[in-house]
Amino acid sequence: MRATLPLLALAAVLAGCGSDNSAEPAAPTPVTVTETVTSTETITETQPEVECSTAGLRLMLPVQELPEPVAEVRERVFDAAVACDYETLEEIALEQGEGFTYSYGDDESAAEFWREREEAGAAEPGPKPMRALAAILAMPYTRNESGSYAWPTAYQESPSDEDWQAIVDAGLHTQEQIDSMRAGGSGYLGYRTAITADGDWQFFVAGD
Repeated sequence: MRATLPLLALAAVLAGCGSDNSAEPAAPTPVTVTETVTSTETITETQPEVECSTAGLRLMLPVQELPEPVAEVRERVFDAAVACDYETLEEIALEQGEGFTYSYGDDESAAEFWREREEAGAAEPGPKPMRALAAILAMPYTRNESGSYAWPTAYQESPSDEDWQAIVDAGLHTQEQIDSMRAGGSGYLGYRTAITADGDWQFFVAGD
């Protein structure tokens, strides 16, 4: 009997080790949380930038025998035209004289007038104004009825065949358009410009 008691006690201890202990808290049950995130994508439509008509134009301003005030204004106008800097062109236009002609019957500013025609798209007939302005200033000049220095040479009372052909070669008008102008008897009606001997930029206009 004495040997049996210790064995019973040991068995009781071992049995207690394998039993649940109600005093200890139960291990928490893992919980999986799924979070749903709603993403809203904002799509902004970017309007294509309007490229200046002089972009990619390889054109140099040749030196011409002009009075210094004329040469200076011609160069400033050319540089602003190549850059499509409408505001600077308008400033030059209004620096001297009593006015500046850029259209017939339009009452908006010259800068806005040129900008609208540059952005008008392919539907607008004729060359874009900035390309035309840069191109004609790089061509030979003539003298108009008031004695001002004028471009291109087709803008005179009796332009030669070479004067007309220069317009086609510059890409300003097609041969068909030039033939139509000549047949109409009204002279050159494309873009033309003039600067007085004392440097007053008088007009840059097309049409009649």
